[in-house]
Amino acid sequence: MDFLTADAERQRILAGSDPIAAAVELGNRLVDDPEFYAALHAREIAPGIHINNPGPDPARTAAKLVERASAATADYVYGMQNPKRNPVEAAIRAEGKYEDKLRAAMANKSYSKGVRKQNYSEAVATATGDGGSAYAAGLTKRVPKIQRVHADLMPRLGALSQAIQSMPQDTEAQREQRLLAARKGAIAIGKARKGGGGG
Repeated sequence: MDFLTADAERQRILAGSDPIAAAVELGNRLVDDPEFYAALHAREIAPGIHINNPGPDPARTAAKLVERASAATADYVYGMQNPKRNPVEAAIRAEGKYEDKLRAAMANKSYSKGVRKQNYSEAVATATGDGGSAYAAGLTKRVPKIQRVHADLMPRLGALSQAIQSMPQDTEAQREQRLLAARKGAIAIGKARKGGGGG
């Protein structure tokens, strides 16, 4: 497949009336069709967009994530020791939401009983006792997984970005629709990656 054919197909997908459905379809195509992916590789696919997949380069974004996270071990330790809210209390407050999703498992209130038995100070000591080195080491060990996830995710995010950029933005209402499309698109991407479709 040559670039012009692939680009025509890309434009056909994005011309759909539903930008979210178009973004999911294009994302799926980029992930599942290596020939289509390769034909668009490193080409300008929209004004000012020169990207590899098309979408952020998965290898680069994965490497950046690992690099930044590894450099943030001190922040990780500080965050564990200074949470914005007490995780045990927050988890207990979330009981209603948890029950809604796992009602059968919650018949005997095992969730709240289990949470109340947790010792948060002990958990912090366990997590931070090594100064965060295990956190950085864990990230390093997971580089292949991070790269695999990014290779699937980034083309989908790129497709969503293209769909949103194709929407008008002249009025406040139109800009609001773009924000809503971004949220709906992110949810649809999550469903598509889990095999649940984009609806």
